[in-house]
Amino acid sequence: MNNLKLRLLALGIVISIISQAQLPKEVLVGYWHNWETLRLKDINDSYNVLVLSFLEADKNNLQDDNKVSDLEFTPKNSITLKQDITTVKAEGKKVIVSIGGANGSFKLNSISDKNIFVTKIKDFIINYKVDGIDLDLERSVYMCPSVNQTITNPAPQWDYIIDAVKELQTWFKDKYSKKMILTMAPEVKYTTGGLSPWNDCNGSWLPIIESLRNEIDLLMIQLYNSSENYSLPGYEAWPANSKLYNQGTADYIITQVEAAIEGFKNQGNKTTGTYSGLPASKIVIALPASSCSAGSGYIATSTLKAAAKYLLGVGSKPGTYTLSKSYPELRGFMTWSANNDADACGGSYSFAQAFNDVYDNYDNANSIKFVEIKNLSVYPNPTTGILNIESEKIIGQIVNLTDLNGRIVLTQLITEDITSINTALLSKGIYTINAINYVAKVILK
Repeated sequence: MNNLKLRLLALGIVISIISQAQLPKEVLVGYWHNWETLRLKDINDSYNVLVLSFLEADKNNLQDDNKVSDLEFTPKNSITLKQDITTVKAEGKKVIVSIGGANGSFKLNSISDKNIFVTKIKDFIINYKVDGIDLDLERSVYMCPSVNQTITNPAPQWDYIIDAVKELQTWFKDKYSKKMILTMAPEVKYTTGGLSPWNDCNGSWLPIIESLRNEIDLLMIQLYNSSENYSLPGYEAWPANSKLYNQGTADYIITQVEAAIEGFKNQGNKTTGTYSGLPASKIVIALPASSCSAGSGYIATSTLKAAAKYLLGVGSKPGTYTLSKSYPELRGFMTWSANNDADACGGSYSFAQAFNDVYDNYDNANSIKFVEIKNLSVYPNPTTGILNIESEKIIGQIVNLTDLNGRIVLTQLITEDITSINTALLSKGIYTINAINYVAKVILK
């Protein structure tokens, strides 16, 4: 009976933590076309994160001369869209806006450009009442820095992006008392493409990911419209310890997701250094909804499900590549696009069904594991200042300190066995500190 009570208490804590989160525990992210007639409110309910596409900078239909000052959003009907945003947010869904896209990407060349970017994003957030932003900058003319950079020392054009995002995060938290959702949907070339040395642009987006790793909620690398790529550890170990895999296969999904999580030494000629990876809880499998959605890289839902289950650790190896470990916190799926998933070519929401097939079954199979929340060891507790966390088992995760109103008041990336947090500037009271599967109650005196 005591064990049952403990499990019920743990379940209550988990539910409380999830309810405080900006994003669902498992996400199905769908991009929504602003040029089509499908209403946002009519998208399949399995999609719990909806991405408005696009806030773009292409006014003259010449894709290579875009300026940030031209950023605009032109939906079929802005009135019904705003109504739909209110409706779906009331249902618990999150709505964010994607910036750029294949036709509407751009580059920030100066502080003036950065300020224009920040102003336009603020205006959009206020006008449409969205929960955050998605960075989807594409095309080599914007994505290939003209100067050499390292993972920890980005090119100036990326510094402007990084500074702009941090400024927006601060503004959003001050205005709305919560974190602005930040997602990224870069192409393979500019991310895990860094496993290969064959292009100056390879890995060029990695310094942004590295610099904004604390702010990023979801990284959704587009595993399509790309060439073959290496598995870990990359070209430097070829052919003995690394192989090439083609898009549209289970092995391609598995190897690129693993690289995004584990990190790697970048091989690109103009971007050097080591990308340190992101927690699996920030990584999403991103694929086309149908064969009509992308020029290449579409994958059958049966193959997608097999790859996802293997990554989660609940399925057998579907190809030739063998993982060294599984990733039970892998966050979910993203697709371009929800519109394509809804139409005849998409197969009547077959992509959404694949997400349900994987994660519904995964939750059912792991329900006991889910409620076995472990205590996070913290001291001194109560504290009047410095709080120490025994954090060896959660390195790479982010811990949040949350007040009794569910507001996150402090966030910390864990990088050491012992992590110290200064709470002296916080109000006295009872707080919850939590990471994935770990929780503790903290009293500030």
